[in-house]
Amino acid sequence: MSKKDESVRGLSFVKRVYPARTLGLGLGGVAVGTVLLAQDFPVFYWLLLLVNGLVWPHLAYVIACRSAIPFQAERRHLLLDSGSGGFWVVAMGFNPLVSTLILMMLWMNNIAAGGLRLFLKGLATTGIGLLVGLAAFGWHPDLTTGDWVVYASLPMLVAYPVAIGLITYNLAIQLHQQKELLKRLSRTDGLTGLYNRYYWESRTTESIAVARRNNQPMALILLDIDHFKAINDTYGHVAGDQVLKQVAQLLRMNLREGELLGRYGGEEFALLLPNTTQDAAYATAERLRLLVGQALYEIDERVSGLRCSISVGVAAFREGQGYSEWFRAADAALYQAKHIGRNTTVVFDSTLQDVLVLHKHPGDQRATSPV
Repeated sequence: MSKKDESVRGLSFVKRVYPARTLGLGLGGVAVGTVLLAQDFPVFYWLLLLVNGLVWPHLAYVIACRSAIPFQAERRHLLLDSGSGGFWVVAMGFNPLVSTLILMMLWMNNIAAGGLRLFLKGLATTGIGLLVGLAAFGWHPDLTTGDWVVYASLPMLVAYPVAIGLITYNLAIQLHQQKELLKRLSRTDGLTGLYNRYYWESRTTESIAVARRNNQPMALILLDIDHFKAINDTYGHVAGDQVLKQVAQLLRMNLREGELLGRYGGEEFALLLPNTTQDAAYATAERLRLLVGQALYEIDERVSGLRCSISVGVAAFREGQGYSEWFRAADAALYQAKHIGRNTTVVFDSTLQDVLVLHKHPGDQRATSPV
């Protein structure tokens, strides 16, 4: 992970901890202060409690955000929180209710942020806080819990778990969205937005099994942009990418329900037509060939109105064929279409081995001929 990615991840972590710390230390400070009211404490400790409960959450946020490694800085702050918790437990005379709430909040934060390892470190710093508290206040246990202490503890007892639940829920939503994004990225081609070769082939293999089971016709179309190298050589690869994107969009906009389009590689696209006969597949191929050939492709203010054409190979699925054999048939038809002049649809004859029925359309329009 790069330093930039680590910093972004750390800042996200800091932003998640910030509201929980602000709420927890603020409400915890109220509960602790209620217990301390019954005891004679110097003003210094009251000021320290106010700083810990009201100032420290915001100060910790600023320090972590400005740190070179925000994630590590925030984990150190969580350990400081655990130490301060131990200190105030001794100050309260180990009041059972408020001490339990304070330690529960702090240890919950440690487990959520760093698992068992940070939890154990939190226990250690809590122990250090207890020792500092004993050095400052001595041993003066007070295990009584009055009504006001109970009332002062209720907001923290109710609000803090709700806040943690809300933070956890939002995090789960973010993780789900990231998971869906990764799933979509793993399936699609980054340039065109079509299915990538791996996912398209896996879906096609599944469709073959369905077609065999239901005894349904099926067809495969391979489409290749003519003279694509000339576009890159003449106008640059950025222009070539624009043509690829616009052709892909045009093809996608003219798909029928159930048809599966993917970018197979380079300037080649693959289209699966479930429950489609050879004649229907040929009609679809011709419709798409004409659409691509009639369209004008806009690159930039320097190049506009660019035309291009596609060559098309069509192969109907035969009983007993596997994916590889079927694809080779469509690829052979596409090769023949390129060989005889481009801007052409060629259908592989499934009744005669290695014989192609040609459907040639003259007037090859070179892709480098702008209007």
